[in-house]
Amino acid sequence: MLTPLSANPKQLTEFFREAGFTHEQFQKNPTLRDLPSRRLGNLPDLLERTSEHTALHVLLRWFFLGVPLESESIAELIPAPVVTQLLETGMLVRDGGRLTPKVMLTPCEGFLFAADPAGTLESPESSAMVLWPNQSTRLLQMFTIRRPSGATLDLGAGCGILAVLASGHSRQAVATDLNPRATEFARFNVWLNGVTNVECLTGDTFKPVEGRTFDLIMSNPPFFVTPSTGQIYCENSMELDGYCRDLIRAAPRYLNEGGFLQMTLEWVQVSGQSWQDRLNEWLEHTGCDAWVLRSFVRSGAAYAAERIGTMMPYSPLTANQVFDEWMAYYRARGVEEIHGGILVMRRRSGQNWIRIENVNGLECAEPFGEAIVELFANHDRLASDRSADRMMAWKPRLPSDVRIDQQLHLEGGEWKPSSMQLRRPGTLPSFLALDPQVADFLRRCDGTRTLGDLGRDLAAEVKVDPEQVCRQCCAVMRKLVERRLVLV
Repeated sequence: MLTPLSANPKQLTEFFREAGFTHEQFQKNPTLRDLPSRRLGNLPDLLERTSEHTALHVLLRWFFLGVPLESESIAELIPAPVVTQLLETGMLVRDGGRLTPKVMLTPCEGFLFAADPAGTLESPESSAMVLWPNQSTRLLQMFTIRRPSGATLDLGAGCGILAVLASGHSRQAVATDLNPRATEFARFNVWLNGVTNVECLTGDTFKPVEGRTFDLIMSNPPFFVTPSTGQIYCENSMELDGYCRDLIRAAPRYLNEGGFLQMTLEWVQVSGQSWQDRLNEWLEHTGCDAWVLRSFVRSGAAYAAERIGTMMPYSPLTANQVFDEWMAYYRARGVEEIHGGILVMRRRSGQNWIRIENVNGLECAEPFGEAIVELFANHDRLASDRSADRMMAWKPRLPSDVRIDQQLHLEGGEWKPSSMQLRRPGTLPSFLALDPQVADFLRRCDGTRTLGDLGRDLAAEVKVDPEQVCRQCCAVMRKLVERRLVLV
């Protein structure tokens, strides 16, 4: 297993950085987009793409492709002190004249994260493997609110990436996982990245932190909806989506007032109950406001085929048998669909709200945690300022990234507007149809004047009763604030 050393890891991590083994390199290099896979048979091509005799290609062959290399072949490229540290930590092992990698390394935002090699996913040990930062981890990473936190919890931390990333905006972070191997990896990654404020604990769900509370809880739990357990890495032992439900119901007890839970999740729609009603049952009476973004839906058959095809090292015959077992499990429990997405909950005294939205996939190239903070702040403002009198004191302004899309049609030899749409792009895009008069009004919303002043000026221009204009302004403004198209 991996061993954190007493020596500072800075020499090691700086060598990787200088060699080009960086987050930026992985993003721009097409060679690094696909993991080596026996199923895909892409290893020969990846070896050819990393055949040039450079330090970067040695590191890629070791810690991305998982390929042993002869000691002599790397002597001129990798300094002896670096090789020594790699051996002492257990990241490499010496096998005669060869050096064999025991981990996969992933660079992310200036850090390095060790996890099990990619080949473990296609081996009998896949259920206990510690995964590298995958798609759902990266989604949660982009989704995370990155504001100062006194105490942060990474629940189901795996290799500890989210806890290490949160260490920069947290006074103290805790990484927990049921898998003791995951705790060892997380502890190693804390050392590897020179982080000093992350604690790594082993245990089931909230048991390792019983009696403690947090300002931020992040969780990428084992949410797969499967009839089996202990066969693939993201399974749990509970019926259907029960693990996610129990986590959501338990989490508020571990949140400080104003604290957030952010998690990825999957849930089912069963016969006789809509998926929305199922979620509402989970989220009601928790003492938290909740916002769910549903990003996908699959039939039981499509879900089973996708999970079995991409996550399990089965032969076609065995895969067909497993598929039949999954479908029998779904049919017996009335499962019609499986849904997935992300959830954010905020503990707050008072009357709580639940908001459920659909999004067409979530492209997470850029962090969007600030959009979450913005939405909750806007919702608070809408709840507290329900009267027109209070809204008249708002000083609305348009966010800098808001745009107007306009369609034109030809009429009498001239181009004339057919439709207008106010749009805010990004990971969580938002839009609202407008008419030209409202668009003209919005250009004046620069945050310096109150909504009351703006409405009275508009009433004087169009010679309409000011009260009528103010009522219309309030109605439009509430829609715009709710969609984050206007800030107040």
